[in-house]
Amino acid sequence: MSDYQAPDGAYPILLTAFDENDALDLPAIGSLLDFYQRVGLPGVLALGQASEVLYLDHDERLALAEYVGNHPTGDLTIATVGNFGATLSQQAACLQSIYEMGSDIAVVALSLLPSAQNLAHQLLAISSLVGDHVRLGIYELPQPEHRLLSPDEVGRVAASGRYYFMKDTCREIAPFSAKLRSAAGSALKLFQANLAVLPPSMDAGSHGFCGWLPMVSPELSAQVCDMSLPAAIRQEAHERLTAFNEVMVAGGFPASAKHILARRGVPIQAYSRAESARQFFDLGPAALDQYLAENQPFTALAMAETR
Repeated sequence: MSDYQAPDGAYPILLTAFDENDALDLPAIGSLLDFYQRVGLPGVLALGQASEVLYLDHDERLALAEYVGNHPTGDLTIATVGNFGATLSQQAACLQSIYEMGSDIAVVALSLLPSAQNLAHQLLAISSLVGDHVRLGIYELPQPEHRLLSPDEVGRVAASGRYYFMKDTCREIAPFSAKLRSAAGSALKLFQANLAVLPPSMDAGSHGFCGWLPMVSPELSAQVCDMSLPAAIRQEAHERLTAFNEVMVAGGFPASAKHILARRGVPIQAYSRAESARQFFDLGPAALDQYLAENQPFTALAMAETR
């Protein structure tokens, strides 16, 4: 069993940048990685739902994985979804290929597994089909079918010693806490995806936050995850993130997130293939820009701001 440990903290999903011709804008993705490295985040999840992974073809997915794997990222951990293919053997081969392109963790998206039944069995089968050196992760990707592991299944997978990262999307604190208990003492670290239940998840022992807000406000996201900070600071950071999230979603995510990042100096354009992004192009960015002008969603809270 490897002694590798995925770093704790806030992980953004890596947005996929497109140019005006609807082609991948790889340099913009590189600039986004540079930004996350500069602000000190522990890692990113590439080819997630917010990456528009289901709108990419196979060649685009591999091109993005290869670019991200080869981009200089310093200490930034790269976890990349990679189980593409119709059979478990095909998915294992793709995971191994993506891992060898330079990702630190090759992630299995549960909704892409060949069957909705016996999820833990399939995860263990994949771990036996890839090389022993391949570090694996799990993502309860909500689309095209939301599949969740039970606490018992988490325990079985954790006991294998092959899985190191899990993005949990059950959206409820009780089952999430039960999964944390099942993984205790193993290398498998669980990260909460849902902003609403993030504070109690951190109190229960979550290793961090893997979701939308770390994309645009890594500073406040990191503070919610920092259990060394006073509770009032973490609460205030969470409240600001919640308000920011409402505006970003109403503005047509993920195009809205790309616009926000452009306002932060990242050379990324708002082009998107996601249906949910249409709101951004129909309404424009005025509401987003007004919110950014009137609030401070990027500024980490000082100790003096405790309530």
